[in-house]
Amino acid sequence: MKTHGICVVTGTRAEYGLLRPLLFRLKKNEKVELSLVVTGTHLMEAFGNTRQEIEADGFSEYYKVELPLEEDSKKAMVHATGVALSKFGEVYEQMKPELVILLGDRFEIFAAAIAAHFLGIPIAHLCGGDVTEGAVDDAIRHSITKLSTLHFPGCEESAKRIIQMGESPERVFNVGQPGIENCLKVETMTKEELAENLGFPAMMKDYAVVTFHPVTMEENTAKEQVMELIRAMDEQKDLAYIITLANADAGGRVINEIWQKEGTKRKNWYVTPSLGMRRYLSAVRHAEAVIGNSSSGVLEVPACGVPTVNIGDRQKGRMAAKSVISVPPEKEAIGEAIKTARTAEFRNAMKGMELPFGNGTTSEQVEKIVMKYLDNEERTTEKSFYDLNNR
Repeated sequence: MKTHGICVVTGTRAEYGLLRPLLFRLKKNEKVELSLVVTGTHLMEAFGNTRQEIEADGFSEYYKVELPLEEDSKKAMVHATGVALSKFGEVYEQMKPELVILLGDRFEIFAAAIAAHFLGIPIAHLCGGDVTEGAVDDAIRHSITKLSTLHFPGCEESAKRIIQMGESPERVFNVGQPGIENCLKVETMTKEELAENLGFPAMMKDYAVVTFHPVTMEENTAKEQVMELIRAMDEQKDLAYIITLANADAGGRVINEIWQKEGTKRKNWYVTPSLGMRRYLSAVRHAEAVIGNSSSGVLEVPACGVPTVNIGDRQKGRMAAKSVISVPPEKEAIGEAIKTARTAEFRNAMKGMELPFGNGTTSEQVEKIVMKYLDNEERTTEKSFYDLNNR
């Protein structure tokens, strides 16, 4: 039986959680020779050494692409991207995959896409076509789209954008957001189990989950914005908080230093680099709200039936369910949104709301489409520009 070599790349805790169901499917598929590349913050102690979660899932053999992420600046991101490009080229030459699967829009994923494109390796890209106007990821995501052969957007609106960028509709498949699959199918912990696991009894009362990343299209706003958020949090006297640290984008360490410093002063805070996918979803399910500017708050949290307070411009432009309250990064606005999210009236209005990001079958659909593509001996990476004006 002929097998196909498929490479999957993961660089962050959140991205791995989204790829996890697909990885398990590909690992079980007898026609797939799966290779995993682990890079980025997975390999860094400061960000929780989240490769341990990957290994605990049974993916003990993988390629490592270590990156220079010690500095917290845009220049450092440029340097890390260049290093990643070179290293991915070397890894692909060893691996010789028939297809590379990438998700999202981070700089290390961009490097992985460029290297694959230069080497003539087709790319299957998940979560393209989205819009996040406040982050450099927006342009990176669209660039990866143009480098890719197969496209797996998370909603119809994103699928249309990909076609608008000149990609053939025959290669664009609206499979839904992969995070919805986790929300609907992962068995979560009870509130009591999670509190015991974290050693955080304060969460047995009302609490919120908080994640705040730097807005990379803005200059030096991280400290000011996170302090506004903290002031708003402090005014909610009856809330505890589970806080996950920011990612490795420029400005992320400034945010993390503030969380860690301020966390030592507050008994109602639990600060951690990473919860892991199961504990994170468990925390979300029992929360009063999810607060911050993570894509998870817009894409996955609504499927858990929990309100989101989305702060600032990082996710600006994304399609959002009506459970998402978007506010500027100002104390008063954030505080009022938290209060609104906790009201019975708002929660009742969420019941039966439309969820635009799929039905939780993403990994199954992606596997079928990828295998059909690889089984076609006449497949090619050559593309014609699909011009809407000529249709």
